[in-house]
Amino acid sequence: MADQQVQTQRIPFGNLQASGTEELGGGSPVAMNVVADSTGTIFRRPGIRQYLPSIDPHGIAALYETAQNEVYAVVNGPPARNIYFVTAGGAVNLSMVPEGNVDGTLKPIVAETDALVVFAGGKKTEKVVKANKLPSRLGGDPPEGSHILAIANRLVENDVTGTLSQLHYSDQAVGTDYSGNEDWSTALVTGIFTAAARPDPIVAVHENTNEIFVFGPSSLQVYGPDATANFAPVVNKEVGCSAPYSVVKSDQNFVWLDHLRRFVMSDGRQFQVLSDPIQKTLQSLDTVSDCFGYRITMGYIDAGIWVFPSEGLTFCYQKDAGWGQWSGWDGAWAQFPVTAATRIKVTGETMVGTDDGSLGILDMDTTTDFGDQVNAYVVTGFQDRGTDNFKSCRKVRFTLRRGRTTGVEEPYFLLSWRDGLGPWEPGIPISLGSAGENNPVVELWSLGTYRRRQWKMDFKSSENLALVSASEEFEVLPS
Repeated sequence: MADQQVQTQRIPFGNLQASGTEELGGGSPVAMNVVADSTGTIFRRPGIRQYLPSIDPHGIAALYETAQNEVYAVVNGPPARNIYFVTAGGAVNLSMVPEGNVDGTLKPIVAETDALVVFAGGKKTEKVVKANKLPSRLGGDPPEGSHILAIANRLVENDVTGTLSQLHYSDQAVGTDYSGNEDWSTALVTGIFTAAARPDPIVAVHENTNEIFVFGPSSLQVYGPDATANFAPVVNKEVGCSAPYSVVKSDQNFVWLDHLRRFVMSDGRQFQVLSDPIQKTLQSLDTVSDCFGYRITMGYIDAGIWVFPSEGLTFCYQKDAGWGQWSGWDGAWAQFPVTAATRIKVTGETMVGTDDGSLGILDMDTTTDFGDQVNAYVVTGFQDRGTDNFKSCRKVRFTLRRGRTTGVEEPYFLLSWRDGLGPWEPGIPISLGSAGENNPVVELWSLGTYRRRQWKMDFKSSENLALVSASEEFEVLPS
């Protein structure tokens, strides 16, 4: 009869960050600095290997790779937000000419045409001519905008100093002749259209293939090219944007922090709420308007990253894997240092810029951020195994994997647990053995009794490790 009470169930380690409503009820799992693949295997997040040492002590505000695989970086000000041309050999400051920097104080938004790379930062729009790398103010008196995009061979920009619900567009330009993109006033070929479904000021503008997404505080409007009006409304939706720089493109969709502080995904027609697991945390934040986001794609990782600078928080969302939190380490937990990112198409790598002006590459085989250890751990919610009866933990079983790097130390995880809201038990090292043991299975026996137990696994080694699966064999004791 007792054998019928012996069961084996999974220990749900994973990329399952959540903000539960009642801790003992099972909420509050944590996934710190980890990512998951399609099988559910848990890895430490990619570290940052150095690409270039600091190019400017003010930090990186924007990174952009062009269609020609050339990388531009914009640094923070004051005094000036200079533009750098980045290569493996170094970064060249292009802004050593009058009005050669990105004007304004807002986070730079970058777009490109055949001939130009253009920058909007809240005041006068800047351009860099691709052919000669010369920066200057964009001609034709475009509006002073926070967002700019290129679509249908035109430039489109909002206006933060005039009518806040209007978008202005230039004439068309193709090839090396960019004169049309510096014409913003010729009747019939340039113009203005107003996002007028609701009297919302425009807070963000982005393009998706051949459509313009116009975000307001409480509404979304989508526009498409039109043979008569140049641009015409396609769809209006009752969902707004509470953080203008939280908008991240994901293929045909966008993901952003909406007016209800939810992360939502949409192609402008269908909507999906992504942030239910962390919604309590999002609602508790004091400041969300400065949230900014970016996408990383590398190997099995396709993730959106959102930073809340005022709160010191960074969240990672992987489709079909869930939410996690990313942090840095400087002797104590610190803000994740990345402030901008761009994908390098030739190599498939993600280049990042940091708050101290360094440039790096996200790398799964790197376990540090510029030499600072990436500390990672996963914590389950409280597990009662479906009953309030005491359970006897007969054994736990872990399937593990070593990374491709081999350090001088013996790699290990650290397993700990607590029963109820009591103290955590001292951690038990789970060794991965000697260098040849790449896929060990480890079993630990007789780990006490509990009603509700919370488990924690720390990635303690400087070598890259993977937690493939974890399970518990337990016996439900008579009441």
